[in-house]
Amino acid sequence: MSEELIHHWEQYEPIISGVLMTGHIDWRNMYFDDYRQELRLLILKRLLAGEQLAPTNNSQLFRWLLWRLRDIQRSNQKYEERHDFVLTTPEVIQIEYAFEQVDLLVTIERLLNKQPRTPIVQQLLYDLLKYPDDLVTKRCIRLGIKRMTYYRQLKLVQQMIDKNHIA
Repeated sequence: MSEELIHHWEQYEPIISGVLMTGHIDWRNMYFDDYRQELRLLILKRLLAGEQLAPTNNSQLFRWLLWRLRDIQRSNQKYEERHDFVLTTPEVIQIEYAFEQVDLLVTIERLLNKQPRTPIVQQLLYDLLKYPDDLVTKRCIRLGIKRMTYYRQLKLVQQMIDKNHIA
């Protein structure tokens, strides 16, 4: 690109700013830079095609740029409508699971602070806090108990949770 073309291109900034203001696009709009760049590229394409465009007092260029801006805005709006940006079902499920996990951890912590417990139940509660998603076999090895003992103690913890939620 020649220096002359770049200098000539910069002269169109006031008309681009006017088009953006008329289109109610200011610097706070999230698409401001995109729209300004698109309008610059449109002018540059016309200049490279050899058209002689007056940088000031050019109502025809202004109307054409405004028309193109509205076209770009409609295109963006259609894209946003077609591509719904609402959380999808797997994301919602994952968020709900995270809330359930947090609720479970808070409940276990309350149980540790409130209830009188046996040492096995206390160890189980600490283990559930520290490793909430761990496998039963790994948990049993860590606690040094059999799986049936684990399930009995887990049932006891479940009764304690039910009792605390009812009360």
